[in-house]
Parts: sequence; structure tokens; C-alpha cells
Amino acid sequence: MEQQDTIKLFREHLYEMETLVQQGKRVPLSNLCMVDRDRMLYLLGAVNNDLPTVIVECEGVIKNQISIINEANERANQTKSDATMRATQYVNDANTQAQKTVAAANKQAQDTLAAAQQQAATLVREAQEQANAILNDAKIRADQMVSEQEVLARAKMDAEELKQSTQEDVERLYSDVYRHIDEVLAQLDRSISEKLTDIRMTRQQIDQSMR
Repeated sequence: MEQQDTIKLFREHLYEMETLVQQGKRVPLSNLCMVDRDRMLYLLGAVNNDLPTVIVECEGVIKNQISIINEANERANQTKSDATMRATQYVNDANTQAQKTVAAANKQAQDTLAAAQQQAATLVREAQEQANAILNDAKIRADQMVSEQEVLARAKMDAEELKQSTQEDVERLYSDVYRHIDEVLAQLDRSISEKLTDIRMTRQQIDQSMR
């Protein structure tokens, strides 16, 4: 007889024993009942004979369930470990990329500032050279003038106009340079902020998927 048939018969015998007790005639003034003695003894013997097979079968089922649970736990732990490793690698890659982006942005800002300063220095030098040329020309023209008073007045006026014009050009140049630098740094700041926002969102998604 197969084990499944044995278990089924075992359950039938238990059910029949329960039915015999429930249907037994009650003994007056007691909690006792009368049942078929021979039938009850037969059922007890059958249950006692089938019990070892039933226990072995139940133990097998339990062991199989435990094996399945252990295997599921091992797979879950391995999956969690793999996910953690991939998440760590992704975060490390994102941090490395962010550091490269920040370094590139800093270098670009420094290069832009250096270029602007060089351009400003060149313009200032050219303005000074132009002022010196005008002064030299004024001196030459002054030598050609007859009136010393006229020469001095004209030279002072030209020098004052040149000084004022040069100062305004220099201030305007520095204003344009620093405005350009501020625009470049603002653009770099927005780019870095967007990168950092993407990294934070990615980390939140990884944390949520691991919970």
C-alpha cells in the first residue's frame, strides 16, 4: 500500500473512532458512553499500525518544507548581497563621475578667469600705450605751438580727457569680464546641482528597492 493510501486510511480510522464516540449511547448520570468494543479495538489497532508510516511521511514533508525554506533564504540572501554590491558600485561610479564633473567645472572656471584676466591686462596695456602715444603726440604738437600758455592748457586738457576715458574703459572692461565670469560659474553651478540631484534620486530608488 502506498504512503498516501496509508495516510488516507489513517484519517478515516480516526474519523470513524470520533464518530463512534459521538454516536455512543450515554450512560445515565455520568459523562460516559457505550460504544462497540470490538470495532473500537480494531480501529485502535489499525491506527497504531499505521502511525509509524504516517509519522515518517509527515517528517518527510516537514524536512522538505525546511529544505525549501532554507533554499529560499539562501537565494534571498544572495540576491540581497548582489543588489547591495551593485548598488555600492553604482554609487561609487556616480561619486567618481560627480567628482570628475566638479573638477572639470573648476578647471573650466579657472581657465575662463585666467583668460578674462589676461584679456583685461592686454586691454589695459593697450590703453596705457595709447595714452602714452597721445601724450607724446601732445608734446610734439605743444612744441610746435607758439604760446606756452596754450600748449600747457591743451596738454592738461588732453591728458585729463585721456585719463577720464581710460578710466571709464578700464571700469567697463572689468565689469564685462566679471559679469561673464559670473554667468559661466552660474551655469556650472546649475549643471553640478542637476548632477547631484540625479545622484540623490538614484540612491533613494536603490534604498527603496532594497527594503
